Amino acid sequence: MLLSDRYFGEIYPHMTGEDAFMHYEHVRSRLPSAIFPEKFGIASSLLEIADQFDVFVFDAYGVLNVGSTPIEGGPACIEVLREMNKQIFVLSNGASYDAQSNVEKFKGLGYEFKLSEVVSSRMAAERALKRIGSAINWGAMAKEDFCSTEFPQPVVKLADDVAAYDKVSGFLFLSTLDWNIERQQMLERSLENNLRPVIVANPDIVSPRESHFGIEPGYLGHRLVELYGADVVFHGKPFPSVFEIIEEAVSPEIDGKRICMIGDTLHTDILGGAAQGWKTVLVSSHGMFKGLDAGQYVERCGLVPDWIVPSI
Repeated sequence: MLLSDRYFGEIYPHMTGEDAFMHYEHVRSRLPSAIFPEKFGIASSLLEIADQFDVFVFDAYGVLNVGSTPIEGGPACIEVLREMNKQIFVLSNGASYDAQSNVEKFKGLGYEFKLSEVVSSRMAAERALKRIGSAINWGAMAKEDFCSTEFPQPVVKLADDVAAYDKVSGFLFLSTLDWNIERQQMLERSLENNLRPVIVANPDIVSPRESHFGIEPGYLGHRLVELYGADVVFHGKPFPSVFEIIEEAVSPEIDGKRICMIGDTLHTDILGGAAQGWKTVLVSSHGMFKGLDAGQYVERCGLVPDWIVPSI
């Protein structure tokens, strides 16, 4: 099957914010549905509206950091919220690292988060694999130093041995950090000959870096659906399995309208938070909408946050 060059036709395309937005719109039917406010408010910062919420759930890339650079004023904002006795979480679609490694990564960026405060899409995928059990041996798209003991189930890292792709009975997408076109082509050829389940532990199509948008596992997962009709299950924002982990850690007495999801992407952070019945805040000056008119994109897709702030 041939794909159009515009949507998932290339394995590693160069993308602008507009391109990424259109790709998310293209797969809209695969995403959850939600109820949104009729219009959004505008605030100068998150602290201006902090009294409206008890729980703050932060996206990472584009909100707390861009690539390896922390957002200016980000660590100070978190500390002020703590002084206000707010409950804090980070909810990341990053699946390259385990929970402890994520805590250490944020510490290197100047953020002090407890292990219990950092939730990732990888954790939701780990739960899914636990439910499936050991009947499937997984081949993983993972970073170079991935160790098979990181998961209790049989998981091997896929690299340049073409035979390894045919031996596994399912594919697990964790990270594109050390992935490349040749490896993706080997995976696709193997999948074309023998369709097997695919779990994508990072549904992001792109992630904002300092100078460009990086292609993430979500892009390659959607490509498999488009190209082969593959059985692909996504874990992470905007899908519910990762939000459920946060809700388990929040007191049941707290109304969802007092929980705030803060993110830079409409189709993951804002849609996912709204689908849970939470309030949402879109960050417009970093990440997905840097240099763009975020309000215009809200109008185009109808995914309306409760608030837009330039930065936290």
